[in-house]
Amino acid sequence: MIQNNIILEKLRMQIPTTEYNQYVSKLYIDTQHSNENTIIFLAQNLFLANWAKRNYADKILQIIEHETGKKPEIQFTIIRESQKNITQKKYILKSNQSFINPESRFDNFIIGECNRFAFETAKQVVKAQGQWNPLLIYGNTGLGKTHLLHAIANAIFQKNPNTNIISMNVETMFNEYRHRVSNKTMDQFRERFRKCDYLLIDDVQFLSNTDKFQEEFFNTFNDIVNTKGQIVMTSDKPPNLIDKLEKRLKSRFSGGMTAKIESPELNTKIDIIRQKCELNNIQLDEETINFLATQIHDNIREIEGIILNLHGHMSILNMPITPETVRYALKDRESEKRGITFDDIIKHIAIEYNIKPSEIRTKVRGKKHIAKARKIVAYIARNETTMTLPNIAAELNLKDHSAVSKQIKSITEEIKKDSQLNNQIQNTISKLKQNT
Repeated sequence: MIQNNIILEKLRMQIPTTEYNQYVSKLYIDTQHSNENTIIFLAQNLFLANWAKRNYADKILQIIEHETGKKPEIQFTIIRESQKNITQKKYILKSNQSFINPESRFDNFIIGECNRFAFETAKQVVKAQGQWNPLLIYGNTGLGKTHLLHAIANAIFQKNPNTNIISMNVETMFNEYRHRVSNKTMDQFRERFRKCDYLLIDDVQFLSNTDKFQEEFFNTFNDIVNTKGQIVMTSDKPPNLIDKLEKRLKSRFSGGMTAKIESPELNTKIDIIRQKCELNNIQLDEETINFLATQIHDNIREIEGIILNLHGHMSILNMPITPETVRYALKDRESEKRGITFDDIIKHIAIEYNIKPSEIRTKVRGKKHIAKARKIVAYIARNETTMTLPNIAAELNLKDHSAVSKQIKSITEEIKKDSQLNNQIQNTISKLKQNT
C-alpha cells in the first residue's frame, strides 16, 4: 500500500502552503482498515473530513493511480473515541471491508415532508427484516439517500452487533465481482454476498455494467430474499427509468417498496443548515441562515459544501461569517436568476393558487387571491429576473411601471408583517431555481 507521506508530499506540491498546513498535514491513512480496494483517511474532526473529501479526494486518487496503477475507493472519516473506534472496526471486519459512516444515523437526519416517508420506511426495515423487500430509496443527487442507507446499518448494528451487514456502492461490488472472475474465486463472492443478512447497495442506477454481472446480481438478489434477508438500494431514479437494466431486475426492484426523497422545502433547508453548523462548530446568525436557505437549491451536499467552504475561507482570512460575506461568496450564483422566466413564475404561482395563468395576466376585480397572486408574480419577477418594471407591467396588463411598483411595495409590506407569507415566497423562488 502506498505510504501516507508519499501522498501528502505529492499533494503539497499541488496546493498553497497555508492550505496544506491547515488541512492536509492533519490527515493520515487508517492502515488497519485500508486495503488495495479502499483507502480510508482519518481526520481530527468532521469539518476536516468533509473538507478533505470535497477538495482533495480527486487529487489523492490521481496521485495513487499514478504511483500504483490502481484506482481504489477513497474514504474520509474521523478519529473516534476508543469505544467508537471498536464499533467502526467491527463494522469493517463484519462486513469484510464494507464502510459504514458512523455519523449517518436516524437521530441526526433532518425530517421534512420531502423525505418523511423514506425515513419511516427505512426505520421499518430495521424493525422487521425482510418485510419490505427490496426497499429502493430514490431521488436526485445529494438529498440524503446515502445517509439513510448508513443509518439503517448503524441502527441494525446497535440492535444486534452480530448481524452480517454488507454496505457499498454498486461500482465497488462490480469491481469485486470482476476481481473474483479474473482470479476464478467466484465461490467466495457468492459465499459472501448471498449469505449476508442485510445487503445495502448505493447508486444502483450504475448496475448496468455487463449482462453477466446483472445475472449474478439477480441470482444474489433472489437468494437473499428467499432466505429472509433484507435488500436496501438507493438510486437517482425509479426502477423503470434505469437505463439498460434487465427487465427481470426492473420487475424485482419494482416488486418491493419504493420511497422517493423530494427536494427539501425552505424550513427543512433551514434546519439542515443549523444542524450542519452545529456539527462543524460554525456560528451563523438567523439572518445569515435564512439567507443561505433561500439561495441554495435542493442539494444537501451542496449546502454542506458551501457552509464548509465559507468556514474555511473565513478561518484562513480570520473574518466572521456575515450576510455580506455570504453574498460575496455566492455572487456567482446570481447568474442563476437569468434562468428563471416570467412564464415559469406565472405557471408556478397559478398552480399554488389554483387559478389559471390567464387570470394572473388579467386584472380581475373582487378576487383577492388573484390580486395577491399578481403581486407575488410581480415581486418575484422584479427580484429574480432581469425584467424591467415596464416589461412586467406589459406582461400583467398593468397601466405602467408605477402600477407594478405599487404592487411590489404592497406585497413587500405584507411580507414584513407575515413570516408565513415570506417563507412561502422564498420557497417558491427556491423551487423555481431548482427547475432552471
